[in-house]
Amino acid sequence: MFFLDSWAQTKSPSPTHENNDPINLTADRMFQLVEKNLVKAEGNVVVTYGARTVSADEIIINTETGKGQARGKVVMTAEKGTEFKAEKAQFNMKAEKGRLFKVVGKLADLYYITGEEVTKLSENHYTTQNSTLTTCTGEIPDWQIDVADADVILDDRAWFAGGVFRIRDIPILYIPVGYVPILTKRKSGLLTPRFSTSSVEGETVSMTYFWAINQWADATQGIDYIERRGIRSRTEFRYAPNKTTFGQVNFVFLDDNLTQETFWKLDAVHNQNLPLGFTLNAKLDQTSKANFNQTFRNQTELRTRRSSDSYASLFRKWDNHSFDVLARFRESEQFSLDETFGLLPTVTYKTQPMGISFLNAYFDQEASYTHFLIDEDPSTASDVVETFQRFDYHPSLSLPINIAPWLQLTPRVGFRETFYNKEITVSPAPVTVTRGDNFSREMLDVNVLLEGPKFNRIFLSDDPKGSSFKHVIEPRLQYDYIPDLDRNDRSKIRVVDGIDAVEDVQQLSFFLVQRLLRKKNSGSRSGEVTQMARLELTQSYDLDEARGLVIPGSDRRPFSPFRFDLDSQLSDDFFFNTDFTYNFYTDNMETWNIDTGIKLNQWLMLIFERRERDDQAASILATLDVTFPKGWNAKYSIRFDEFNNTLLEHNARLTYNDKCMCWGFTIDYIDRNLFTGTSKTNETRILFSISLKGLGDFDGARGETFIHRTF
Repeated sequence: MFFLDSWAQTKSPSPTHENNDPINLTADRMFQLVEKNLVKAEGNVVVTYGARTVSADEIIINTETGKGQARGKVVMTAEKGTEFKAEKAQFNMKAEKGRLFKVVGKLADLYYITGEEVTKLSENHYTTQNSTLTTCTGEIPDWQIDVADADVILDDRAWFAGGVFRIRDIPILYIPVGYVPILTKRKSGLLTPRFSTSSVEGETVSMTYFWAINQWADATQGIDYIERRGIRSRTEFRYAPNKTTFGQVNFVFLDDNLTQETFWKLDAVHNQNLPLGFTLNAKLDQTSKANFNQTFRNQTELRTRRSSDSYASLFRKWDNHSFDVLARFRESEQFSLDETFGLLPTVTYKTQPMGISFLNAYFDQEASYTHFLIDEDPSTASDVVETFQRFDYHPSLSLPINIAPWLQLTPRVGFRETFYNKEITVSPAPVTVTRGDNFSREMLDVNVLLEGPKFNRIFLSDDPKGSSFKHVIEPRLQYDYIPDLDRNDRSKIRVVDGIDAVEDVQQLSFFLVQRLLRKKNSGSRSGEVTQMARLELTQSYDLDEARGLVIPGSDRRPFSPFRFDLDSQLSDDFFFNTDFTYNFYTDNMETWNIDTGIKLNQWLMLIFERRERDDQAASILATLDVTFPKGWNAKYSIRFDEFNNTLLEHNARLTYNDKCMCWGFTIDYIDRNLFTGTSKTNETRILFSISLKGLGDFDGARGETFIHRTF
C-alpha cells in the first residue's frame, strides 16, 4: 500500500449557507423552449452560478433545475482553484454536480489531473477513471501517478486503486492501493518516513504519526529504529489556544544498546501574555546524565554546549520602568563536572533615566533581590550545595551639560548598597566551606562622560540619482571612579556576577567611533539611510596602576589592551568584520577575530570566520556555496581547530529543485569527531531527503541545521 500524508497551517472553518444566486447565461445565439424551461445556447457560451462557471461551444440547460449538457471546448471552474477542460460534460449548477469526459485540469489550484472521466459528486468530492495526478508542469511531467480509479475529497485525501508511479513517463513502482493527501489544512495521519546512515549508529528509519487534536493543538509520536542503538521514541505536543499564548513540549528516550546507557531529553517552552500587561516566558531544558545533545544532535551549538538552562520569567515594562521575576536553573552537561547553579528567584526593578525638571538632571535606579543556589564542588565526586541571598540597590543621578552644540559633558554619581545574608568562604579541594554572619557593602561610583567634538562630511555623487555618503567621527572620553572598598568586606563576598565583582577603580577611557552612512537618492528605497561601516577604537588608562597603588613594587602597566572593532557591509554582496585586542606590554594579540563573506556572482559565495584567543585557541569555520543552472546547489563547510591542528567536522550538501518546484532532493554528508569524556570517535553520517510537492517529504534532515553559513 502507498500512503503519504502532510500538514499545513490551521485555517478557521467557513460557515456554509444556501446560495440563491440566479443562473446567468451569455452566448452568441440562444434558443428557448419556455414550456420545458430549456435554453439552448451556441457560440462562446458562459453559464455562471455563484462562484461556479461552465463555458463551451454549445450548452443546453434547464434554468429551473440547473441541469445541463455542454459540448466543445468545455471549461468548468469551481471553488478553491479547481478547473477542468473537457470534450463534453453533464452538470447540475445548483446541486454542484457534474460529469466530464476526456478531462485535463487542476484540483485545488495545486494538482494537475487528466482523466477519461471525472465526476463531481459535491462541492469537494470527485471520482475519476483512468486518470493521472501530478504537481509538475510540462508535456512529460517529472513525476506522476497513473490510477485506474480514484475517490478524491478536497482538503482531505485521494484513495486510488491500480496505480503506477512514473518518473519522466517511465514506470517505477506499481501501487495496487494508495493514498495521497489533498490538503490545505492539517489532518491526522502517518507522516512520510525518514532515512539516514551513520558509521557509528548504522541505518536509521524513522516513522511518525501526526495527530491534529483540534484547531489550536496537535501532537506527533515518533519511533526511530537505529540499527546499533535500538528503538528511540519521540513525543511532541504543540499548542496555541490564542494569538498571545503558545508553547511546545518535546521528549525523547533511548535505552542504548551501543553504550548501555539511558539517554533522554525533555524540552518545553511556553509564552503567554497575562493580565495587567505582564508577559510570561518559560523554558524547561532537562537531560539525562548521558549527554543526549553531544551524542545525537547535528547542530554544533547543541553538541558543544556546556550546560542545560531552564528558566521562567515574569516581565512587565512601563514607559520608564520595568519589573522582572526570573527563576533560572543550570546543570553541567560536561563529562567530568556536575556543577549546578540556580537563581531561585531574582527579582529586578529598574527605572530608566527620568528627567527631574527643577534640577535639569536625570534619575535612574536598579534594585534587585536574588536567592542563589550553587554547587561549590563542581567535580562528580561530591556535591557541596550552598544557598545565600543578596539585596542590591543602585540609584544614580546624572546632569547633562551642553558646553557647545558639538560638545556635551555628562557627570553621573551613584550610590550602591549591597546586603548579603551570610558570608561564604570556599577552600580548595577537598572542598570545605566556611560560613559567617550577614554583612553589607556600601560604595560610591562616579562617572564623567565627555562627548565631542563631532565631525562629519557629506560626499555627493555627480549623478543626481546616485547615492550620497556621510562620514561621521564621534570621539568620547570617560572617567570612572570608585573609591577603595573595605578589604574585609571584599574577602567575604562570594563572587557570582558583576555586582559582586565590583572593584575600586580610577581610570580614563578613550573611544573613537567612525561611521560611514549611505543615502539612496533614487529607486523604490529613495531616502533610506544605511550604515555601511562602523569603526570603534578603545583604550583605558588606569590612574591607580600608573601611581603603583594596585600591586606595590610590581611593573606598572596602566594602559589596557588596545581594542579595534570594525563592522562593514559595503555592498549587498560583501561584508567584512574584524576585531582584535592588542597588549602593548607583551607585544601580543590577546584576541583576534575575522568574519567575512563575498558573493562573487549569482552562483558563487564564500564565507570565512576565524577566532583566536591568547595564542592558545584558534578555530576556523568556512563555507563555499555554489549554485548551478537548472536548480542545482552545492554547499561545503569545514570547522577546524587550528591550535590543535584537528579537523572537527566538515559537511557537504547537494540540493536539487526542478524549475516548476514540484519536486526536489537533498543529500547531506557529515564527517566529524565525537568527543565523549576523554575518548574521541570519528563519525560519518549520510542523510537523504526527497520532496514531492503535494505528496510529502522523505526527509532525513527534517528539523536539523548544520554548520553552513549564509549572508
